[in-house]
Amino acid sequence: MLDHAPGMTVPAHGSEKRRRNRKTDTRWDDAEYSSLADKAQQTGLSLNAYIRAAVLGTPGPRARRSPPVNAEALGRATAALNKVGSNLNQIAHVLNAGGAGLTTQECFAALAEVRAAAATIREIVGRRDRS
Repeated sequence: MLDHAPGMTVPAHGSEKRRRNRKTDTRWDDAEYSSLADKAQQTGLSLNAYIRAAVLGTPGPRARRSPPVNAEALGRATAALNKVGSNLNQIAHVLNAGGAGLTTQECFAALAEVRAAAATIREIVGRRDRS
């Protein structure tokens, strides 16, 4: 079944318009791949951009550097988010049981903690905070 009239040209999809139309497949052992991944991460490039930079001297016009991730800070932020999740679970439990003894201020404080922890994680992984 044709999705266009006979004789009409179909516009190329985005991936078909790209100038890079050749692909290679390289096999690596565990040690080689680990070394490659470490070096790419140190430069802040994806594996493909790092290999392109090593071979051609440039990672390419569309390559974006990924920010280095501070694993320790990310771990602390994730732990804080988990703690807040536990607090929210306790709040939900109290609300489902009738809500006695829970204030609006406590709910808003828990929500602020969630937002702060999520913002910290986004900052660590290089994502912009939503405005």
